[in-house]
Amino acid sequence: KEEGTGLGMLMVYSTINKVKGIIEVESEKGKGTIFLITIPA
Repeated sequence: KEEGTGLGMLMVYSTINKVKGIIEVESEKGKGTIFLITIPA
């Protein structure tokens, strides 16, 4: 994505952080990005 403010990711990070979750990011130029979000039960 070439445009945007990044506020969406900030909101997601804040929410996941509040529930003690983990966000892992794997990115490869030209291929894409994978977000793995783990939330404790």
